Amino acid sequence: MREITSAQFDQVREVMTQHEAVTKQVAISSIRVYDHSFKSRTIEVDGVEVKVSAQFFTRFAGLLKLNASLTREFIKNEDGKVAAAFINALSEYRREVKAKDILLIGNRQTQEIIDICEPKRWNRLSHNSLFDLTQKVINENPSLIIETIDHSPADGTIAINLLNSKEIGFPGAGPDEFFKFGFSIQQTRKATEIETYNTRLVCSNGMRTSLGKGAIGGNSNLHFEERFKLNGTGGEDIKIFLNKISEMQRADFVPGSFASALTSAVQTKASLAEVESAMRLAQVKVDEVDQKYRKDFIDTIERNWFHGYGETRARVIQKGHDLATISDRQKQFIKTGQSVWDVVNSLTFLGSNNSGIELLDKWQLKAAAGRLFAKSTGDGFDMSFNHWANL
Repeated sequence: MREITSAQFDQVREVMTQHEAVTKQVAISSIRVYDHSFKSRTIEVDGVEVKVSAQFFTRFAGLLKLNASLTREFIKNEDGKVAAAFINALSEYRREVKAKDILLIGNRQTQEIIDICEPKRWNRLSHNSLFDLTQKVINENPSLIIETIDHSPADGTIAINLLNSKEIGFPGAGPDEFFKFGFSIQQTRKATEIETYNTRLVCSNGMRTSLGKGAIGGNSNLHFEERFKLNGTGGEDIKIFLNKISEMQRADFVPGSFASALTSAVQTKASLAEVESAMRLAQVKVDEVDQKYRKDFIDTIERNWFHGYGETRARVIQKGHDLATISDRQKQFIKTGQSVWDVVNSLTFLGSNNSGIELLDKWQLKAAAGRLFAKSTGDGFDMSFNHWANL
């Protein structure tokens, strides 16, 4: 079992503190976008030219309630004049109706604005406070360890993954299905939040997942939200935050619906859409500039971890269909030979272990695996209700 040492903890803390986001509250009327802004990736704030990230304009447009797809279309067609006119007009309207100030979020290293939001949506601890909070949790709960810390200096996001020492088996899903449960303290661009976290012990695969509100460990008298946010940075807010963690610990951090979700994932075949989506996500993370090696790595990911895609593709072609003409929606009705649990484990293995292939931000695969796994408690996996086709 992996465990972060004190030296590693301090090292990540130092790196992320250096990459702490900077914020500035300004009047919305102080921001001006010009025809050339989208190409130069600059705006004016109080008459001063400032660099912005490529995603800033769609985020700003969304805050102004301008349709995101329309904004992207303007930018894609290099119609900066129209896009700037729309954004500035809506900005002026917000000013006229006495809109409140907005918060600009900047990257300290690149000296550019990477996001924008309403000030009340900024409920995030500083990176130093986040690591202090983690140390407090560990000191007060000796049964917990820090398994891994996923972090991205580029955007300041952090996920500190903690596990309880107790091993819990699920024989209904297989004799070797033992897990450790815990939680992930996450730092997003705007918020600090908690999400349930677990590791499959047979291969040390970590997964962040939220199965919604429900009973803890099957105890109907204990309820918690498997994902919750810090509501503020005051003492009382942090106390509430820590109390929620204590509630989870009283049931070994096991979500009440985990057993049924696991059984469903093991017993349900993944659709072509589910396999392809997971595979493409992993393939796009390949970090290799040499095109020959890059293609070899991409092919290896398909062959070794998502074999259901190639096998199903061959079957579709054999039956006279062109996969290129089949829509994403139609792919949801095509069954593969891999179970959903196989696909989840492929994602978590690539996201948690050294596969021999360099992957960018591979920890994001653990979150994607959690989202796929959690489908069983929502609308269901694509193949969950395929028997209805026979009604």
